[in-house]
Amino acid sequence: MRITCFTILLVLVVLCAASVQAQEINWSSVNACGGLTSSGAYNLSSSVGQVAAGFTYCTEKLHWVGFWAGDMPIPAVRQSVKDVKSLPDGAYVSIPAKIATSGFDPAARLEDRFSGFFYIEEPDRYSGIRISAPNWPIAGLSRGSVVNVIGTMDTTSSGERQLVASVVTITDTEKPLGPLGMNNRSLGGSDLGYPPLGQCGVTSGTGLNNIGLLVKSWGMITYKDPSGNYILITDGTGESIKVDTTGLSGVPSKGYLSVIGISTLYEDSPLILPRSNTDIEPR
Repeated sequence: MRITCFTILLVLVVLCAASVQAQEINWSSVNACGGLTSSGAYNLSSSVGQVAAGFTYCTEKLHWVGFWAGDMPIPAVRQSVKDVKSLPDGAYVSIPAKIATSGFDPAARLEDRFSGFFYIEEPDRYSGIRISAPNWPIAGLSRGSVVNVIGTMDTTSSGERQLVASVVTITDTEKPLGPLGMNNRSLGGSDLGYPPLGQCGVTSGTGLNNIGLLVKSWGMITYKDPSGNYILITDGTGESIKVDTTGLSGVPSKGYLSVIGISTLYEDSPLILPRSNTDIEPR
């Protein structure tokens, strides 16, 4: 009699079943979309092994690098940063295909000084937002990374809207976005929407709201903090603008300079956050 592998396997199953007092073995099948199946004896979770994270809407589960991440709610998908900022704190949201404006600088081959957060922007540069990243650092994040973000809406103590990320997926890399040039008076801008559903601007702000955008401004240094944490500059169009220089080296104490950085808030006033030393250029 020819003994096949199947015959041996069948014999082993019978013997195994006999050794556990003929306990019934229940078989279950999970479809290709992933899922969770249960019985009184076990819970079996399944993943189809994707190479990138993403929601499978048929099961409301989240796949992450081929491992099962458990039960997750489905986020509200918003295509634009402006739409995301219109949501209240606590809203669970997904926003796809935005460009990172901070992270590793491929030109200078150095990391920027931000820790625990980064910024993303629309490809056409009309709106940007801060991404708080509790699971810092984000491997592979660089200026120009195309990212999908899933997270919860929040507002910082200074009034800046942010997305607290639970998942950040880097899908591609593009040429890093350049900054938008604007004079001191235009920094911050007026309110977007109806804060807190939107983004508050700066005191007496005019023009479009630009909080969260990568910008470039310029001016004469009017003051340098002795501790080196900030300088004030003015170009004559309005009040002096604060530039956060914490941790930066070689920042001049006088003269004229141009500054690249993120447009943000400090006590309802405009603040520029340079990403690294190379963002400050004396003229």
